[in-house]
Amino acid sequence: MADTDEKKGRSDDTVLVAHVTVHLAEGEPFELLPFEDEQDVKSKVSDLLGDWAKSGFLIRGSEIIPWNQVQRIEATNVEELSRDESELRRKEWEARETARMQQSFWKTKKGREKKEEGDDKSEPRAAA
Repeated sequence: MADTDEKKGRSDDTVLVAHVTVHLAEGEPFELLPFEDEQDVKSKVSDLLGDWAKSGFLIRGSEIIPWNQVQRIEATNVEELSRDESELRRKEWEARETARMQQSFWKTKKGREKKEEGDDKSEPRAAA
């Protein structure tokens, strides 16, 4: 009975973390932010994927990916972490995702600036 109580206490101090990879029909696969739950991370992943499937779109940061471009979604790893370690890792994952989104934004912004500069050059020629 003490063993059961020990396992119960240990599970109350841990979190299940599922790592999920999205494979697109075209393009490189990418990882979603990990899913976390104290007891049933599988249901959390299934529920969220079901909601995304109903909407017809997968949203990743500022990207909206139509479901017909998603080839498959797989859980690649599930681990049990302490709450403290889970919190630390979540902060790291969120920081990496924020950096990725910012980098993506600046790449897009540069592309727009170049296009706008090209448009500006063509306008005076048409007026002249």
